Amino acid sequence: MDYITSFFTGHQWMYYVALPLSVGLFFLVRAIQMKTRWSILNPLLIPVIIIVSLILVTGADPKEYQDGTSVITWLLEPCIVALAIPLYLKFKLIKSQAVPILICCTVSILISFVIAYVSCHLMGVNQNMIPTLGARSITTPLAMDVSDRLGGISSITACIVCGVGILGAVIGFPLMKLFHVRNPKAQGLAIGACAHAVGTSAANEQGETQGAYSSLSLIVCGVMTTFLATPIFMLLNFLDTLFNW
Repeated sequence: MDYITSFFTGHQWMYYVALPLSVGLFFLVRAIQMKTRWSILNPLLIPVIIIVSLILVTGADPKEYQDGTSVITWLLEPCIVALAIPLYLKFKLIKSQAVPILICCTVSILISFVIAYVSCHLMGVNQNMIPTLGARSITTPLAMDVSDRLGGISSITACIVCGVGILGAVIGFPLMKLFHVRNPKAQGLAIGACAHAVGTSAANEQGETQGAYSSLSLIVCGVMTTFLATPIFMLLNFLDTLFNW
């Protein structure tokens, strides 16, 4: 009896239920979403809300949940590699449109940093938040590296990247439908550039073309951001000095 009491008092149960709970909630919410066609019922967003609420209510240790789902964390890297499959299937088509694709990705990167720059100045927040927010639209490992290299706060960047990805997966396609963006290539490029890997998983559900172009945009924006982030940030700092902002 004392062992059972200490088992639950120490919150060790979270380690054992973390994996089946996460997987079960994902497939349950996904089945409901497929049946109802409600984009708000995102299989990443809803389980996150439920699990965070459970941890807060029970007082469980988040570290135990993290350890319990280490298998999922380990699978993230091969999953990212698997996103290259639709990219390979559409390679010839993508190759013929390399120039407009590069232009779109470059504009997306510039917009990301400019919005962060303007927002931080309007709200009067710390300068460190510009690189922290500017790298929000690329996949987490690259975003954290860019943020840290430019003097940002990489841990906050990681949280923002996750939030942006989930938000893009939930509202991305309904928003494009609202603004009559019907071209599957444009849809894929937009989702990949704004919502990285999480958005790309949603794009793959929409169609092969959307998935391929989203994977491409995810990769191109990630690589280009690592090269362009420094000169863009230097330019923004120069503008600060020039206009005394």
